[in-house]
Amino acid sequence: MSKRSIVKFARLLPAIAVVLGMVIAPAGQAVAAPVAPAAGYGFGQGFMAVENSFDDTNRELDAVGQTSASWLRVPIDWNAIEGTRGQYDWGYLDNIVNSAGAHGLRVLGLLGFSPPWARPGGATMLFPSAPPANNGDFAGFVTAVVQRYGDRISNWEVWNEPNLPIFFGFADRRAQRYVDVLKAAYPAIKAVQPGSTVVAAGLSRASGADAPPAFLQQMYDAGAGGFFDAAASHPYVTPGGLAANSKNGWSDMLAMHDVMARNGDGGKQIWLTEIGAPTCSCYDGVSQDEQAKQITDVLAAAAGLPFVGPAFIYSVRDVNTGDQSSRERNYGALLTTDWQPKASAAVLAR
Repeated sequence: MSKRSIVKFARLLPAIAVVLGMVIAPAGQAVAAPVAPAAGYGFGQGFMAVENSFDDTNRELDAVGQTSASWLRVPIDWNAIEGTRGQYDWGYLDNIVNSAGAHGLRVLGLLGFSPPWARPGGATMLFPSAPPANNGDFAGFVTAVVQRYGDRISNWEVWNEPNLPIFFGFADRRAQRYVDVLKAAYPAIKAVQPGSTVVAAGLSRASGADAPPAFLQQMYDAGAGGFFDAAASHPYVTPGGLAANSKNGWSDMLAMHDVMARNGDGGKQIWLTEIGAPTCSCYDGVSQDEQAKQITDVLAAAAGLPFVGPAFIYSVRDVNTGDQSSRERNYGALLTTDWQPKASAAVLAR
């Protein structure tokens, strides 16, 4: 199939996935089947992973182990680990990485976010998401991480959603400044682990210059091309679902691949480092059944694209199911806050 034919076929995948991603239950109702990309799928942990007790983390991974998942995206929080310069607290991360290994899960390490001593001055001091004042400090942290975990982790994502102001400390010239961070992290990783895969930060739905395709082109303009092995997208399609709207996180991901091809990177993968939907009463919230459907529809559509890498469902467990006004607290796909299984747990079960 030619590249042009592949792209045309990709545009049709949302509708095809709705059909192929289903099996007929005995009662005659359509139930989504866990079709997934060739590289597999997994789950992403939010920053509650940093605050969870070890027992809660292990219990969450027990739930992941009941699914057909093979990956875990783990936040490697510079702010939590090196709160004081040169002093490292690896406790929570040691537990997650060891538990992931015990559950047979490959780890994607998500590298970020600045501790107070490393942040720029001014208002950005308030945001761990802000890029560091000195990218060499981040490179030093990255080196320490890869040296410690390189025998268990070989896939690394650098930062998260820098195209969204709140996730990059409301910094100006975000694309350029993110590329500067990437240019510091990439050689630091490769110096310790030459065969590793470095994934550029996942880009999420936005408009104008911050829209994922536009932001990615700005990254190329700033010289990012030689400093990542795969790109990443967060193709959320909530609330309407994959086929409801031709302009959503899925179309952003396809357009990102077009940008990569124009810049000579068409052979690189796009990893889907966050997919999912919140089960809240907020503006883009959905029911548990619809959450399961959106997850499996995106997984099924991704399975038909040769340039898509692993996909990661965000997240495992609700932060606070009782707070139905909050989208961020209700992204858990497998468990409510009080450990009750959600609809996706049955759909994704082994």
